[in-house]
Amino acid sequence: MNALRLISFFNDCATRNDDMVLATVVDTGGSTYSKRGDLMLISSSGQFCGMLSGGCLEGDLVARSKRLLECHESELACYDLSPDDELWGLGVGCEGTMQVLMQPLFARDSYEPFAAIKSAWSGRTSASIVLSSEHSIEVEPYPSLLVMGAGPDSEPLARFAVELGWHCVVTDHREAYIENRRFGDFVESRCITVEQMSHDLDLTQFDMALVMSHHLVSDRSYLAQLAATEIGYIGLLGPPNRRDRLLEELGDSAKSLAGRLRAPAGLELGGRGPGPIAVEIIAEMQRFLAG
Repeated sequence: MNALRLISFFNDCATRNDDMVLATVVDTGGSTYSKRGDLMLISSSGQFCGMLSGGCLEGDLVARSKRLLECHESELACYDLSPDDELWGLGVGCEGTMQVLMQPLFARDSYEPFAAIKSAWSGRTSASIVLSSEHSIEVEPYPSLLVMGAGPDSEPLARFAVELGWHCVVTDHREAYIENRRFGDFVESRCITVEQMSHDLDLTQFDMALVMSHHLVSDRSYLAQLAATEIGYIGLLGPPNRRDRLLEELGDSAKSLAGRLRAPAGLELGGRGPGPIAVEIIAEMQRFLAG
């Protein structure tokens, strides 16, 4: 589930005062594509964002949403795919069950309960959101990644982060680097001097940080500022001897990086070049987030 794309879809619909339907997985059994808390938004025109199955249930959910918007009622849709028949059934083969709560969202009601879910996503702590008298879900904030260095190798990294639904901010002290990057939607890029980073950005909002300016003096300053934070994952590009030199130059502040610094950043998957290396780094970050 990509919270950023759901928020963008919601904002576009809300700007037009369009009615929507929120489809939330509230219970599952066996093997299913989605799990409890996964969401899908469906507009009054039948457009949707998010997937609760591999594509087999979305058509039925869209059809149901049109009726619910007309009658202004919620509905619990129950799907039992365990006895699914290849010829007459959906042919999914998941052999699981799924209960999906479908709720109309109207502008007059401030688009609740999705508005509360949206607010929880952008927060810093998990929140319990009440959907109905019988159902509630736990909402976790979307992960936030700070990338320090906007070289060409930052582009695939930022795009992969967005695909995973992470909020990604890329900074660089070189204006030309920022202006010449094509990060795509949802990535915030800012030109900030190295020394001002901790002053111009609220570093407490980030779960992960990656130092990749490829400039020794800048990387040392970045690490010094990150050492004073509680960011759980701090990645550094470059070989071990470069890492050791930077840690030695940091002196006592390097001690606070212990257990948090991954250097060289990334899992060893055998890749070379910006794309494969970005995959390795993103994979290590995902493993960190998974605990």
